[in-house]
Amino acid sequence: MFCEKCGKELLEGAKFCGSCGAKIEPEQPAPRVAAEPPPVHPVPPPPAYTPPVQAVTPRQAYAPAQPQAYPGQPASEPLSVGQYIGMFLLLCVPLLNIILLFVWSFGGSVNLNRKNFARASLIFSAVMLVIWIAAGGLIAGILSEISGGFY
Repeated sequence: MFCEKCGKELLEGAKFCGSCGAKIEPEQPAPRVAAEPPPVHPVPPPPAYTPPVQAVTPRQAYAPAQPQAYPGQPASEPLSVGQYIGMFLLLCVPLLNIILLFVWSFGGSVNLNRKNFARASLIFSAVMLVIWIAAGGLIAGILSEISGGFY
Protein backbone atom coordinates (compact mmCIF):
# COMPACT_ATOMS: atom_id res chain seq x y z
CA MET A 1 0.00 0.00 0.00
CA PHE A 2 1.30 3.49 -0.87
CA CYS A 3 0.54 6.95 0.51
CA GLU A 4 -1.77 9.00 -1.70
CA LYS A 5 0.00 12.26 -0.78
CA CYS A 6 3.71 11.48 -1.14
CA GLY A 7 3.85 8.04 -2.76
CA LYS A 8 5.94 6.34 -0.03
CA GLU A 9 5.29 2.68 0.78
CA LEU A 10 3.28 2.26 3.97
CA LEU A 11 3.55 -0.37 6.66
CA GLU A 12 0.67 -2.80 6.95
CA GLY A 13 -2.04 -1.37 9.24
CA ALA A 14 -0.53 2.14 9.38
CA LYS A 15 -2.93 4.96 10.23
CA PHE A 16 -0.55 7.77 9.27
CA CYS A 17 2.17 8.08 6.64
CA GLY A 18 5.66 7.92 8.21
CA SER A 19 7.03 10.31 5.59
CA CYS A 20 4.51 13.13 5.22
CA GLY A 21 2.15 12.46 8.16
CA ALA A 22 -1.02 12.22 6.08
CA LYS A 23 -3.90 10.24 7.58
CA ILE A 24 -4.45 6.95 5.83
CA GLU A 25 -8.02 5.87 5.10
CA PRO A 26 -8.47 2.12 5.54
CA GLU A 27 -9.24 0.32 2.32
CA GLN A 28 -12.80 -1.02 2.14
CA PRO A 29 -13.05 -4.42 0.52
CA ALA A 30 -15.24 -4.27 -2.56
CA PRO A 31 -17.93 -6.91 -3.08
CA ARG A 32 -16.70 -9.54 -5.50
CA VAL A 33 -18.67 -11.12 -8.24
CA ALA A 34 -17.89 -14.82 -8.27
CA ALA A 35 -18.79 -15.47 -11.89
CA GLU A 36 -16.35 -13.11 -13.58
CA PRO A 37 -12.64 -12.76 -12.63
CA PRO A 38 -11.33 -9.20 -12.40
CA PRO A 39 -9.30 -7.97 -15.35
CA VAL A 40 -5.52 -8.04 -14.80
CA HIS A 41 -3.95 -4.64 -15.20
CA PRO A 42 -0.33 -3.81 -14.47
CA VAL A 43 0.01 -1.80 -11.28
CA PRO A 44 1.38 1.63 -12.10
CA PRO A 45 4.38 2.68 -10.02
CA PRO A 46 3.69 5.16 -7.26
CA PRO A 47 4.15 8.80 -8.23
CA ALA A 48 7.60 10.21 -7.63
CA TYR A 49 7.83 12.42 -4.58
CA THR A 50 8.57 16.04 -5.33
CA PRO A 51 9.21 18.28 -2.36
CA PRO A 52 6.95 21.29 -2.05
CA VAL A 53 8.32 24.46 -3.55
CA GLN A 54 8.94 27.19 -1.01
CA ALA A 55 8.63 30.81 -1.88
CA VAL A 56 11.99 32.60 -1.97
CA THR A 57 12.08 35.89 -0.16
CA PRO A 58 14.54 38.56 -1.33
CA ARG A 59 16.76 37.86 1.72
CA GLN A 60 17.04 34.15 0.82
CA ALA A 61 17.95 34.84 -2.81
CA TYR A 62 21.52 35.75 -1.83
CA ALA A 63 24.15 33.48 -0.34
CA PRO A 64 24.85 34.04 3.34
CA ALA A 65 27.59 36.51 4.00
CA GLN A 66 30.99 34.92 4.55
CA PRO A 67 33.22 36.29 7.30
CA GLN A 68 35.79 38.63 5.85
CA ALA A 69 39.46 38.28 6.75
CA TYR A 70 40.81 41.26 8.64
CA PRO A 71 44.18 42.76 7.69
CA GLY A 72 45.82 41.39 10.86
CA GLN A 73 44.16 37.97 10.61
CA PRO A 74 46.45 35.19 9.38
CA ALA A 75 45.54 33.48 6.13
CA SER A 76 44.46 29.90 6.56
CA GLU A 77 45.07 28.52 3.06
CA PRO A 78 46.97 25.25 3.14
CA LEU A 79 50.68 25.45 2.49
CA SER A 80 51.96 23.89 -0.71
CA VAL A 81 54.63 21.22 -0.84
CA GLY A 82 57.14 23.78 -2.09
CA GLN A 83 56.43 26.05 0.87
CA TYR A 84 56.99 23.16 3.29
CA ILE A 85 60.28 22.27 1.58
CA GLY A 86 61.35 25.93 1.81
CA MET A 87 60.47 26.00 5.51
CA PHE A 88 62.50 22.85 6.21
CA LEU A 89 65.50 24.20 4.29
CA LEU A 90 65.37 27.47 6.24
CA LEU A 91 65.14 25.55 9.49
CA CYS A 92 68.40 23.74 8.61
CA VAL A 93 70.37 27.00 9.00
CA PRO A 94 71.73 27.29 12.58
CA LEU A 95 70.49 30.23 14.67
CA LEU A 96 68.19 31.32 11.82
CA ASN A 97 65.93 28.38 12.62
CA ILE A 98 65.31 29.55 16.20
CA ILE A 99 64.63 33.12 15.07
CA LEU A 100 62.24 31.94 12.34
CA LEU A 101 60.36 29.64 14.71
CA PHE A 102 59.74 32.52 17.14
CA VAL A 103 58.73 34.90 14.32
CA TRP A 104 56.36 32.35 12.79
CA SER A 105 54.94 31.33 16.19
CA PHE A 106 54.15 34.79 17.49
CA GLY A 107 53.90 36.88 14.29
CA GLY A 108 50.62 38.60 13.52
CA SER A 109 50.24 38.05 9.78
CA VAL A 110 51.62 34.52 9.45
CA ASN A 111 49.78 31.68 7.75
CA LEU A 112 47.85 29.67 10.33
CA ASN A 113 49.39 26.38 9.20
CA ARG A 114 52.92 27.79 9.46
CA LYS A 115 52.11 29.29 12.88
CA ASN A 116 50.86 25.94 14.25
CA PHE A 117 53.85 24.10 12.80
CA ALA A 118 56.27 26.58 14.39
CA ARG A 119 54.53 26.36 17.77
CA ALA A 120 54.61 22.57 17.69
CA SER A 121 58.32 22.66 16.76
CA LEU A 122 59.11 25.01 19.66
CA ILE A 123 57.22 22.79 22.12
CA PHE A 124 58.98 19.70 20.81
CA SER A 125 62.36 21.47 21.02
CA ALA A 126 61.70 22.52 24.63
CA VAL A 127 60.76 18.96 25.61
CA MET A 128 63.86 17.57 23.91
CA LEU A 129 66.07 20.19 25.63
CA VAL A 130 64.78 19.08 29.03
CA ILE A 131 65.38 15.42 28.12
CA TRP A 132 68.93 16.20 26.92
CA ILE A 133 69.74 18.12 30.10
CA ALA A 134 68.43 15.27 32.27
CA ALA A 135 70.34 12.68 30.23
CA GLY A 136 73.51 14.82 30.41
CA GLY A 137 73.21 15.08 34.19
CA LEU A 138 72.68 11.34 34.44
CA ILE A 139 75.73 10.59 32.29
CA ALA A 140 77.85 13.12 34.22
CA GLY A 141 76.79 11.47 37.49
CA ILE A 142 77.66 8.01 36.20
CA LEU A 143 81.06 9.22 34.95
CA SER A 144 81.86 10.88 38.28
CA GLU A 145 81.02 7.66 40.13
CA ILE A 146 83.19 5.61 37.78
CA SER A 147 86.15 7.97 38.04
CA GLY A 148 85.94 7.94 41.81
CA GLY A 149 84.85 11.52 42.28
CA PHE A 150 87.91 13.07 40.55
CA TYR A 151 85.96 14.36 37.66
